[in-house]
Amino acid sequence: GRVVALAIADPGSGRVHRVELELELGRIYHAVVGSTSVREAMIEKFADMPFAAIVPTDGGLIGNLKVWENLVLPAVYHEPLRSGDLETQAAAVLAGFGISGAKFELLCTTLPDHLDCFERRLCAFVRAMLTQPRLVVYDSLFDGLTREETGKVLQFDPSYRTRFPAGTSLHLTADLPRLPDVGAHRTYHL
Repeated sequence: GRVVALAIADPGSGRVHRVELELELGRIYHAVVGSTSVREAMIEKFADMPFAAIVPTDGGLIGNLKVWENLVLPAVYHEPLRSGDLETQAAAVLAGFGISGAKFELLCTTLPDHLDCFERRLCAFVRAMLTQPRLVVYDSLFDGLTREETGKVLQFDPSYRTRFPAGTSLHLTADLPRLPDVGAHRTYHL
């Protein structure tokens, strides 16, 4: 597998944090990041990697675009010829979370402002899956959710792994107690 090595400077402490992720081996990583600036710098670096997808805590959806446009925009941008099978793929991922048929149609035509916290994160996850990422970065996905929603979010990574068994995932959190057990192979404390 390939290794992605990041060096992230912490302006608060002056330290440089190092994170190494092995790709293509199905690894799960966890990083406890106390500093907002370090977390944002990490996310920025991952955003520049064409093989990575980020599932942000706020969903990262564009407010004036319907959910469907938000879902397919990154995938079509990277591979314009793939647009035909995107609906099938999106429908398959969402069906795994109980959204199909009329619910799927309704969700796709909704503006992001009308979605709750969990729905935004689910849409961000589906958008990430449509880009066929080798690395998925989950940013503080368990914050502010009910127990039932947390259970559903815990299914994001297994859903990713059924599609991309060799994929790598990184869970970012501000503190360890807030993250349910995700089966991390390694935990970084930054």
